[in-house]
Amino acid sequence: MGTSHRHKAGPIGSPNWGASSSAVTSIANNEIAATKLENDPLLNMQPEVVERKQSLYLKRIRRQYHKAVRSIIRAAGGRDEVSSGRSRAIGRAGVVWAIGLSNAFQEITEQGLWTWLTRKGIDQGERKSCREILTIIEDFVKDYFAGLDETAASEALEHVMDKVEQKAHGDSDQLEIAFSTIINHDEIKDLLDEFFGIYIYSHLSQNFKEKLEKYKNIEIADATMEDIKDLILDDVHRGVVGRSAERVDWKGSEGENFIKSEFNRIIQILTNNED
Repeated sequence: MGTSHRHKAGPIGSPNWGASSSAVTSIANNEIAATKLENDPLLNMQPEVVERKQSLYLKRIRRQYHKAVRSIIRAAGGRDEVSSGRSRAIGRAGVVWAIGLSNAFQEITEQGLWTWLTRKGIDQGERKSCREILTIIEDFVKDYFAGLDETAASEALEHVMDKVEQKAHGDSDQLEIAFSTIINHDEIKDLLDEFFGIYIYSHLSQNFKEKLEKYKNIEIADATMEDIKDLILDDVHRGVVGRSAERVDWKGSEGENFIKSEFNRIIQILTNNED
């Protein structure tokens, strides 16, 4: 699992970093107001008034979430720097591990899972569980790069492996079929999109959740970050259009270019098409 220290995407006090921090705080304030509207009987409002106000709070939350992502990406050098992996604050580990992940999935599909494990020097004397095998694959992906933002990349990688485990129904005998389906039926793109969505979410959480816990409370901080995660994944799932990934060679430059382009597209979606 990730062991790197917390870091900031840009200098503390810089306009973009401060704007992202303010946006996250605004989301928390709107969460508080929306919760009070639902649970405070003393407000004594008509249902249609409550519904109208709730809709307003939700619009504010979505607008501020886009601002938070947009500002933290700017603090890290901008969309092109981040999506290309040139930014070591946000982007480098995400891109490198996404390349390693897709590379591993293709190798497993081509070689077969058990052959792949043997070639990696894994002792198969004892039967391994689905989760144990996925952890082995995670560890090989993590060997591609260690840097400032590996904690965020690790959270994103674990999210993807959880999805693979679900697809295999937790059965190690079904893993090979799961990997083959993911690679051969364009599902790899959906997993990469979620990888990058969780990767960006994790950077927001690392940078600003602690502040919310300090100035609000843990419950509000948890609810705020969970809401941001849900919004990110919702936007990622809505933005499913794009180039097919069915015939991409993930082990070459074609795969690397696809991943960088897809990351760029996801950032555009999460920033509401504003750089």
